[in-house]
Amino acid sequence: MSLSVTVTPEPAVDVIILRLAGLLSTQSAPAVRNALLKCLAETPAAVLVDVAGLLLENRSRLAVFPAAVRTHGQPGTALLLYGAAAELTVLMGGGVLGGIPCYATSGQAHAAVASAEIPRRMRLRLGPTPAAPREARAMIAQACQSWQLGHLEGPASLIISELVANAVQHAGTDLVVSVALRGDHLHLGVRDYNRWTTVMPRFDDDRVVPEIDRGRGLFLVDIYSTAWGTHLFDDGKTVWATLRARGR
Repeated sequence: MSLSVTVTPEPAVDVIILRLAGLLSTQSAPAVRNALLKCLAETPAAVLVDVAGLLLENRSRLAVFPAAVRTHGQPGTALLLYGAAAELTVLMGGGVLGGIPCYATSGQAHAAVASAEIPRRMRLRLGPTPAAPREARAMIAQACQSWQLGHLEGPASLIISELVANAVQHAGTDLVVSVALRGDHLHLGVRDYNRWTTVMPRFDDDRVVPEIDRGRGLFLVDIYSTAWGTHLFDDGKTVWATLRARGR
């Protein structure tokens, strides 16, 4: 038995619905993982997984859900399951989901998201042009000023500039630049549509050699961000970075 994966964004409530129908097996688990990471990388308030039609090869296959959350690495986007049949509900017990909640109905899952803190976010679609880093910095400046995060405007602008400039040179596709404030972290993302591997800076006699003329390379992203990484998809990738916005 095969497994079908359907993705339905609900931008009005800032969630993405991921419907899984069929057998979650050794063969189908990678497709589910990729779909989960792709949805999480869009940084909605939540990804709601409809498992009403899901069957299991064995209970251990459920580990794909907490594994995707760990791989994603960014706090703030909730992953919720809903609609499990009675037999699947039993199999989900005992901590196999790693704390991911499962609700009986879609309505209950949506209500859980609505009761949580509403995230603040901005998005900007850009072409692969020399002006793209400047336009991305302007959005970051607007976000930081609007959200009373003036202390992050400098490092966040530097990070987004490096990520966008790197994508312009190496990906050469349209970009979607996003910034979101969730809890104590500011999340930055650059989505492109080319599967090139992220370029890290080279070192020569203890001196960083810039990868391109634009500046000092992705080592600055590593210095100024709390965490950063890359999610690869069939049609491209998202390079993300987080900065601590509040607290210690």
